[in-house]
Amino acid sequence: MVAALLAASAGLVLWRVFPTLDQPAARPGAAGDVDLFEEWRRGKAAPEVAAIEAYFDREGVGDVLPLADLLRSDARWRRCKTAEPFAVPARAQWAAMVPTLRYVRDQVVPVVGPVRVLSGYRDPAANACFQGAKASRHLRFAALDLEPTKRSSRADLIAILCPLHARTGPRFGVGLGIYKVTRFHIDTAGYRRWGDDYRGASSPCNGDPAQS
Repeated sequence: MVAALLAASAGLVLWRVFPTLDQPAARPGAAGDVDLFEEWRRGKAAPEVAAIEAYFDREGVGDVLPLADLLRSDARWRRCKTAEPFAVPARAQWAAMVPTLRYVRDQVVPVVGPVRVLSGYRDPAANACFQGAKASRHLRFAALDLEPTKRSSRADLIAILCPLHARTGPRFGVGLGIYKVTRFHIDTAGYRRWGDDYRGASSPCNGDPAQS
């Protein structure tokens, strides 16, 4: 009996440490990811995590979105053997995220409502695994993939984001990607738009008269 319990416990530990690829991705902000982040930030990454947290606070964007989500490669990281769950980008890249967070806070959230982060900073291995664009702004820590926290349809999201991008995108240098369902991309690394194949021609905003 004791041996069986020990075996079952060992199996549970291995499952938690080495989840299978077909295990569903944890919802962003779910307890598992939060606990994992807190454990990670207390380890070797502690000095850099503390430094980037202090930097965002000084820039006035420390409370826009959870730091754990900004530093997590993707909500689907468990499905990729080569992806680390969290990473701190080089310090030279930190400034690139500041205008993106400001744009999300000042422009996106007022019209879309609260959002959650699906993908933040990606190192090259993670970006390749998630089939990101070779020049993805996630690699530069300038981009976020988001989704609304409230129930919304893709059509409703398009109706909100496309006019917003037309009004404010050129001024703030915003890249807007709208993918399947309600996942969308925001960066402040240049005015452009695209759809779920990363091509401008597939952007659902192309049919919006305000974009022409």
